[in-house]
Amino acid sequence: MSLSFLVLGSSSSGNATLLSCSTPTGERHLLLDAGLGPRTFARRMHMAGLDPVRLDAIILTHADSDHIRASWRRTLERESIPVHMPLAHRRDAERDAVPNHLSRPFSSRFEPVPGVVVDPFEVPHDREGASAFRITCGDVALGWATDLGRVDAGLIEHLRGVNALGIESNYDLERQRTSGRPEFLVRRITGGRGHLSNRECLEAVRQLTRQEAVPGTIEHVVLLHLSRDCNCPELVAGLWADEAPELVDRLLISRHDRPIEQLHLGAGAGIREQGLLFG
Repeated sequence: MSLSFLVLGSSSSGNATLLSCSTPTGERHLLLDAGLGPRTFARRMHMAGLDPVRLDAIILTHADSDHIRASWRRTLERESIPVHMPLAHRRDAERDAVPNHLSRPFSSRFEPVPGVVVDPFEVPHDREGASAFRITCGDVALGWATDLGRVDAGLIEHLRGVNALGIESNYDLERQRTSGRPEFLVRRITGGRGHLSNRECLEAVRQLTRQEAVPGTIEHVVLLHLSRDCNCPELVAGLWADEAPELVDRLLISRHDRPIEQLHLGAGAGIREQGLLFG
């Protein structure tokens, strides 16, 4: 059994990651957040050199519009794709995009397809919170934590020992403070229930790598949801090069407008590539 993941785009303009899992019942494809509409999803797959696939399920971290687009409703109906979302976000998801009969609210461990186990962990984000995930397929595990206001010991424990990690690195604090944004918005983002700063993200990854039973267990770290106004990939890359050079070779930074490299965990993972992937 194996797992691969392809971040198709991640920012406040839309978040979507394709998970491809080799299970005892065959290859299964899950979309982790659906903040890019079906047409954009197909375009991004082609940009990555891959054909679009039929989705077996969608898993939402929460129901904000950059994580579930209303334009999915017709596709969900036509293809009978179930959508798993935190129980607190069921009403918003069903109102905006998800047909009731395809809604699968969760509050604890669930199995979106046979052979794939998802363990959610509630994280602080705005009024209703969001969910981080530990996603396990066979012997490999992917950790996912985005749209979280802060990192605590419980989240670190939940993600300890994963083989790859996707984690939010939303903003540079100085750029946020000098952005000219309204003060209430800056407070919302930086106040512990908004988003994670670059340095907070780096410290969380350091904690996880310090706890590795075997050094290098976390093969890949993918930084998610960079602010287009208060951050940039070059700034983030420079921070890691200066302060965590030992981790740079594990690092990938997501983009808002294109996919990054498809990453593989376990033997035989991944959709067959039809061209070069973007790095």
